Amino acid sequence: MSEGAALVHDAPPRRAEHVELVELGGLWIHRSLPALFQQRTAEAPDALNGFHRVGDEWQGESAASSRARVERLAAGLIALGVEPGERVGLISATRWEWPLIDLAILHAGAVTVGIYATLAAGEVKHQLEHPGVRVVIVDRAAQLAKIEGVRDELPQLKRVLSIEPLEGCLDLDGLAALGEGLEDGPAQVAARWQALGPGDLATIIYTSGTTGRPKGAMLSHGNLCYTARAASEVLPHNACDRSLTFLPLAHALQRVATYGGIYSRAQAYYATSVEDMERELRQVAPSIQISVPRIWEKLHARILARVAAAPPSRRRVFKWALEVGRRTSRDRLSGRPLSLRNRLAWGLAREVVITPLKRRIFGGSIKLLTSGGAPIDPQLLEFFFALDLLILEGWGLTETAAPATLNLPGQCRFGTVGRPLRGTEVRQAADGELLVRGPGVFQGYFRDEDATQASFTDEGFFLTGDLGEIDAQGYVKITDRKKDLIVLSTGKKVAPQRIEQVLQSIPLVGNALVHGDQRSYLVALLTLDLEAALHWAVARGVLPPGAPSATGDERDEHLKSIVAHPQFALTLDEAIQERNQALSPFEQLKRWRVLIESWSPAEGTLTPTLKVRRRRLEERYREVLQALYA
Repeated sequence: MSEGAALVHDAPPRRAEHVELVELGGLWIHRSLPALFQQRTAEAPDALNGFHRVGDEWQGESAASSRARVERLAAGLIALGVEPGERVGLISATRWEWPLIDLAILHAGAVTVGIYATLAAGEVKHQLEHPGVRVVIVDRAAQLAKIEGVRDELPQLKRVLSIEPLEGCLDLDGLAALGEGLEDGPAQVAARWQALGPGDLATIIYTSGTTGRPKGAMLSHGNLCYTARAASEVLPHNACDRSLTFLPLAHALQRVATYGGIYSRAQAYYATSVEDMERELRQVAPSIQISVPRIWEKLHARILARVAAAPPSRRRVFKWALEVGRRTSRDRLSGRPLSLRNRLAWGLAREVVITPLKRRIFGGSIKLLTSGGAPIDPQLLEFFFALDLLILEGWGLTETAAPATLNLPGQCRFGTVGRPLRGTEVRQAADGELLVRGPGVFQGYFRDEDATQASFTDEGFFLTGDLGEIDAQGYVKITDRKKDLIVLSTGKKVAPQRIEQVLQSIPLVGNALVHGDQRSYLVALLTLDLEAALHWAVARGVLPPGAPSATGDERDEHLKSIVAHPQFALTLDEAIQERNQALSPFEQLKRWRVLIESWSPAEGTLTPTLKVRRRRLEERYREVLQALYA
């Protein structure tokens, strides 16, 4: 284990009735997720959580009420005939009912198969058919329509339940009523969850499918309890902390963060939608916020766009404050005292620019931010830290139950993903691939023994597929995905994700795809950051002032005007050439194309965590890419 990664071995916590603890990786954890939930809700029955918008107000539910609701829903599932170990599907956007349904499934001794709400019907069919789901719960009519469209191809699917009332479906109130009518319902539920142990399967999470057909990663109660506990001890938070939950709960990162919130009893607020996220961040005023790199990239672009549109005097003040933040970053990051000159300048910069900016974005309580799910550009981390916003990058995969490594407050190194969690080992193979072993590593791929065997070494290390380096202090650095490496016709190997991060740091750029395998040079496809591009065009008189509020065909016409404008081409070319200078000659882009259309998870061009689906995009834009080599 890396130096500094281990803490003093702790004594087992006081046990609540029916709650047994086990030791994994030097940590005392609960035997199962229901055991964790039962103990935490019993300790603070009046604590509020699961905050959600009702009109213009945020309403929470007490721990005791949540526990009663979970147990009734679990009894309802048992009444429907759900057996221990059976897979139950859940297709829903992020909302406060999601974790309650998940916990109800687990209390019934069953296994949650969380399916991304953005998946197309064909992918939904596979993720219901492959694990043999007989009961699935959907949140709204659009998800029901997907299932109805493929229902004839799912003979094993017997029941479709719904969160919102839908015609022909038993909703949550009806399921709870069914549970209340079950003879000895509470006793049956208690017997089911108390029989669970750390080795029992808790969930199947299908991988994002960036390089092929998604595989079902099997995560046990022990995997998830360990990771939630290990992450919580190094990112300490408590019942006074709050966070806005907006990432997909079908994703391992947000799921483990939710279980970590149960462990710490932190307050979770569930976003109404991604579109409302900016407004709701200010309302909630989170103290800790979890996200993925693409959200921080978009926020960076938005800040720069708004600064560019500000009067010259305000631009100069922002530039000065940013420079003060950069000048003091190294001392602040290491905890060293600032010189008198820097202390005075930093205090003034915070008062005049930085604190008001943080309040406009996050409210007034933010302590730290985290980033996971994909690599993030270190320059982006430095930018935000210059504005007194510390983003702690971590690394992990679905197969490691989310984080395997984390940067920590006071022990953060930008450009790395931190050091392993206590009890987790990370090694580097001869070809640079990173290997992980520990209590968070999954049990294997569901009904895919060949893929499971191919994913582990003889010593039991999981082959992550990520290339990286480990320094003398144990800090891990990710360079790229092994399968994503581009090999030029010259023999040079290129890591495209790093270059894509550099391109996405341009405020006008939304997403980027770098291409060039077996070619002599690199090219790129770029999409626009819609908000930044429209504001850029208005500020320069290319479009009328009302353009940013346009929708549909009118917005498409505006975007075509922007891309065709010579000033836009010149601005973008200058930004790309500037970033080319920071790359090795063989990594530099020679040609690129700006696309009018955007990419999204709904159409399958991005994963649900906003990573590019490389193979799918290369196939879709094959002719465009070939033209860039003409």
